[in-house]
Amino acid sequence: MIGIGSPNPSGGRPPALGARGMVTAPHALAAQSGVAVLADGGNAADAIIAVAASLAVLYPHMTGIGGDAFFLYYDATTGVVDAYNGSGAAAAAATLEHYARLGHERIPERGGAAVLTVPGTIDTWFALHGRFGSLEMRRLLAPAIRYAREGAPAARSFVAAVARLRDVLASDPGASALYLEQGPTRTGDRFRNPALAATLEAIASSGRDWWYSGEGARLIGRWCTNATSPLCAGDLAGHHGEFTKPARSRFFEYDSLTVPPNSQGIAALIAQAAYEAYAKRPDVPTLADEGAARVHAQVEAIRLAFADRDAVVGDPGDTGHWQRLLGPEHAAALALLIDPNAAAPEPVGRVNAGDTAYFACVDATGNAVSFIQSLFHSFGAGVVVPELGIPLQNRGTSFELTIGGPRSLVPRRRPFHTLMPCMLLRDGRPWVVYGSMGGEGQPQTALQLAARIALDGLDPQAAIERPRWRHGADVLGEPARLHLEDRFDAACLAGLRARGHDLDVLSGWEESMGHAGAILIDRQRGVMIGGADPRGDGAALAL
Repeated sequence: MIGIGSPNPSGGRPPALGARGMVTAPHALAAQSGVAVLADGGNAADAIIAVAASLAVLYPHMTGIGGDAFFLYYDATTGVVDAYNGSGAAAAAATLEHYARLGHERIPERGGAAVLTVPGTIDTWFALHGRFGSLEMRRLLAPAIRYAREGAPAARSFVAAVARLRDVLASDPGASALYLEQGPTRTGDRFRNPALAATLEAIASSGRDWWYSGEGARLIGRWCTNATSPLCAGDLAGHHGEFTKPARSRFFEYDSLTVPPNSQGIAALIAQAAYEAYAKRPDVPTLADEGAARVHAQVEAIRLAFADRDAVVGDPGDTGHWQRLLGPEHAAALALLIDPNAAAPEPVGRVNAGDTAYFACVDATGNAVSFIQSLFHSFGAGVVVPELGIPLQNRGTSFELTIGGPRSLVPRRRPFHTLMPCMLLRDGRPWVVYGSMGGEGQPQTALQLAARIALDGLDPQAAIERPRWRHGADVLGEPARLHLEDRFDAACLAGLRARGHDLDVLSGWEESMGHAGAILIDRQRGVMIGGADPRGDGAALAL
């Protein structure tokens, strides 16, 4: 393995290097927005808001202000990491009876009925800014406003999503007008969204209240009333995210952090700890390379972690006893369940796709933020509020139309959430800030990246570029399969098949594996080392 200190390149792209600040994002222009804020004297909180707003314009299939957001923020002054849960709750009128009247046995993935939770992204921006920001919000939203008004070249992933989802977009008048009639058909086509420019200008001028109790809420409420959505303006007025303590576990010599439930993030922590305990068993083969033994162990750890996750993760107010799942005793017990030579019997897999934007920033002072925001599926519910220029999320489809379960639909309950920003701490301070988009792929990518950086000594760019795997089902009701990029070698694939894994070998740079980003802070040398995913359209940029 080529280590972080090696003088030789270790990936297709060289890692980004900087000393006064760094941003990684899945769109290069969004990363540039953040670096420009750092150059103007802003801190990590300021820069990440500029990135978030720019992505809402530049990557509208992956994220937007009609969705939710979570973050981890390390304050270098206090030495404390705060987590923020920016997810919106189900509407007061989002009841089992409402969906029964509409004739639904489960919540549809698209259309007005899929819109049932409050969009929490704007609240998250203002919460971050209010506690940690230093520059005016108007300055932070300025790049996004300019991109929306003047237009920006459409990214590859955006154009592909429009083509792939033409039927979904065509079914909604607002989405059709914005993304089909005015949208891009080729990579590089200039895409404008003047309604979103006006929306962001109003938020910059009038603040959070414009969105949650003013004109923004009124327009969303009116659209929902006409579209069989249970959401109303009053639901927005009652929304507030919350600061909380991160979920925390150990991964070898590091503290591993993410946001607690209703995020699925604890699945990554459980899997990391189980993998470590398994790796230390005296009866297992070496896991030093990325051969079949290692991939098998990680997949089995993830499957066990998902079982734990599905048993406990729901609304924070309803979720208890998850902390016990992060202890060493539980990790050791899970490790004993992993057979080195055979995959466990596979239950029917849960389909939990998700298109998301992950991004991160570290500033010259050492403040670090790991941030993720999303509409859930591509373009969310596939609907657009025309006056605002925004798609609305379909995060409420994580609810089930059942009674008594952690994911059962209950008014004002927060849904199960895939979003999960991550950090690895060394000696109590951030060492690696990382994460990925990709629904259920997020904890799986977190395990792979953590192992490659922390155990193999790869720089973030090389770790991101290594071939990736993802375990899960593609179709509701079918068994889960192990999806792998075809850059894994033949011996690895053969070894996995011999252990009973049902393989789906995909192309070499598969976007469904997620757009990952990571920044490593080398305090000894006073530098930052960053990576961005070539599966997306992003960059890691530095000062």
